[in-house]
Amino acid sequence: MTDTMINKMTKNKRFMLTLLAIFGLILTGELIHIYFKVNFNSEFNPSFCSVNSLIDCDGVAKTHYSMFLGIPLAIWGAFLYLTILFLTYVDKINEKLDIEILKVFKNPPSYIATLGLISFCCSMILAFISIFTIQKICFLCFVTYFIDLCIAFCAKNKGFFISDIKTTVLDFISGAKKYLPLFLIVCFGGIWFLGYMQTSLVLSPALKSEKENKEMIKSFEEFQKMEKNIYAIKGNTLGNPDGEIVIYLYSDFLCPFCKVTNTMAHKLAKEEKDVIIYHMNFPLDAECNPALKQTVHPGACMLARYALAAEKQGAYWDMSSAIYDNMPQSEEAVLNLAETIQIDRNKLYADAHSDAVKSDLSKQIQKAVNFGIAGTPTIVIDGIEHKSALPYYKLKTFVKQAKARHKNEK
Repeated sequence: MTDTMINKMTKNKRFMLTLLAIFGLILTGELIHIYFKVNFNSEFNPSFCSVNSLIDCDGVAKTHYSMFLGIPLAIWGAFLYLTILFLTYVDKINEKLDIEILKVFKNPPSYIATLGLISFCCSMILAFISIFTIQKICFLCFVTYFIDLCIAFCAKNKGFFISDIKTTVLDFISGAKKYLPLFLIVCFGGIWFLGYMQTSLVLSPALKSEKENKEMIKSFEEFQKMEKNIYAIKGNTLGNPDGEIVIYLYSDFLCPFCKVTNTMAHKLAKEEKDVIIYHMNFPLDAECNPALKQTVHPGACMLARYALAAEKQGAYWDMSSAIYDNMPQSEEAVLNLAETIQIDRNKLYADAHSDAVKSDLSKQIQKAVNFGIAGTPTIVIDGIEHKSALPYYKLKTFVKQAKARHKNEK
């Protein structure tokens, strides 16, 4: 190793770099602990470095600026100091082990100086963001910025880093050429890993939640923009009567999210062949819903009765989609839909006011109450309740999970 080592590490320089790197590791270890505490624990005690609204390590760790490529900056920092420790002792390691590939590290002090300088420059950008964008300062982070600068000056050769940077670049190119297949494998592996971390956001629940919200909004917008249910299925059956995945859709005809969910249900029934969907009326109208203290959607009971009345003529889902598409404001307007879906108007009126339909509606409401339903839409997939509206991709995911459970049970 000594034959290939151009820029040797002095004893004092090695000692100072070791001290600085270990100190940096201790600080980044605490920063990693703070990051996971504030992002994965909803009930946490404030950190010692969260002093006020300005000096607030916890507050900084909660922001998306504490991440880079899906990995917390604190972990990047720990990786930096471990790399510096490795470079500080790479010559000693190779004297003991005599590993051929380690001989590419000819000028460790130059590499460390370059890494320290780059890290400090990045740190100044982070400091600017912290002060002027987040308007919170992480005291421990600022200490690591100072450590990075100290590492850079401790490791550098004479001059202002120019020779160190040049040496690092040339040695990097030389090493990459010599071990090109390994270099490419490491590069592709690193790109894949960082791509996975960035897209999965497994280490950032806040960003993951934000991403899911955006996807949910996008999914909803697709269905909200539809003036008519383009997936509408006619008749009393939605899906496969023998489908092993049973879905109960508890909804209110005057609930805007229920309209979106209704369209999704029709699309799902066309795409999934093992699914049967039952519509359970739960109008948020105290006229027929005894579980309510006050009416939220006046007229929802009337619309539910007409949907159940249409079922008597084999047109339950026809009427449901017609109601959602047209949003009739009166009983006369609902009756006019009979011609649209080609059923008998007089029979529709008579059935809507019959004791049988009122009883059917009452049973559906009571079933919802017994199940603990409190709002709409509520979707029960294979016995598992999902409150509020679901984006379509999640609806498909839950159905896929239900199928997997059934397959495992067989």
